[in-house]
Formats: sequence, C-alpha cells, structure tokens
Amino acid sequence: MAWVQIQRAEQASWDDYERVAAAMGDTPPAGLILHAAGEVDGRWQAVSVWESRDAFETFREERIVPAVAAAAGEDLAAAGPPPTEWFEIKHMIGG
Repeated sequence: MAWVQIQRAEQASWDDYERVAAAMGDTPPAGLILHAAGEVDGRWQAVSVWESRDAFETFREERIVPAVAAAAGEDLAAAGPPPTEWFEIKHMIGG
C-alpha cells in the first residue's frame, strides 16, 4: 500500500518553497501519487502520497537536494529537511 508524508517547515517560507519548486520543474517524480502544499503562519506545509518511501528518497536525493542548494541558499540547505511524519495508508477513498 502507499505511504502518506506530512511535512511542516520550521524555517522555510512559502517563498522558499516556490523557489525550490521552480528549480525542480513541473515534471512529477516517479512514485508520486499526490502532492498538496500551502502556507500556514508564513511557513509551508505539504501532504504527499507516495507509492513507497523509497520513491521519495530517490526524489529527494536526485531533485530536492540539488534544487534546495541552488535556489534556497546555504543557510536553508544546512538546516536540513523539515520535520516529517509518515504513515502507511490502510484506507483511501478517491485518487
């Protein structure tokens, strides 16, 4: 079954998210089923559904890490990824 990933940025702003997203481009990564992101109190939050956690790890290494380094600057890149929660989907409607 698929996995849900919930991320809540503690340091990165919505503008940071948009710069990194633009650097990554619009091509959906392999294994991504759904991604939704928005801004809460000046920080970005996102919910993604992945075919596997390995699919996300591949995407992170191949596209997110280089895009953060290029678009967000050294301070944000050094801060590391935002806090992330995962759970395996046991029931899903839609999608």
